[in-house]
Amino acid sequence: MTPLARAVATAAALAAAAPAAAQDVPFEPTGELRMNGVSGFNSVSFDQDRIVGPIVNLTRRDDGSWAGDIGGKDLDLHPIEAGLQAPNVKIKFKSKDGRTAIEGLYFGQRVRIELDAKKLSGRFGACSMTLKRRGPPVYHGDLGCLRPGDRLPLAGRVSLEVIGEAASANPPLPQFALALLAVLTS
Repeated sequence: MTPLARAVATAAALAAAAPAAAQDVPFEPTGELRMNGVSGFNSVSFDQDRIVGPIVNLTRRDDGSWAGDIGGKDLDLHPIEAGLQAPNVKIKFKSKDGRTAIEGLYFGQRVRIELDAKKLSGRFGACSMTLKRRGPPVYHGDLGCLRPGDRLPLAGRVSLEVIGEAASANPPLPQFALALLAVLTS
């Protein structure tokens, strides 16, 4: 076998082994967000080290940074005081006394969201929302978006179901914040 053929065979063997190693630790979600409304249904789950959904796949590294993608946008998020940042992203979050706040910039879109036991309200880019909690795990309300080029806003009723740790008075951060961004991005 030539050195080149041996190198190719070794690279192929390593590539085949990498997914198997990543699957050694099963993903067992401890929290989930399910949004149903204007643009359909989307669900994002998380645990201590991963955030997973149809348009999100993020993994926490040993140094506290997060890597992966949301909505087809690659992210390499690094910790800052009370938040995370990457090129074109700077999100700060806090949770105290049953109130969670998320604020910053996400790929040029302004983010400002507040959540407590009674309501979730805020803005995400060209969209604003006011959702009231009805029953333990579900917020219902209005979401409206005015996108460039549209003469009238896209508006409708939505529901956000919070499950597991996502429903706690002080949900785990940054998992909850990143999962909420992923749900809103879809």
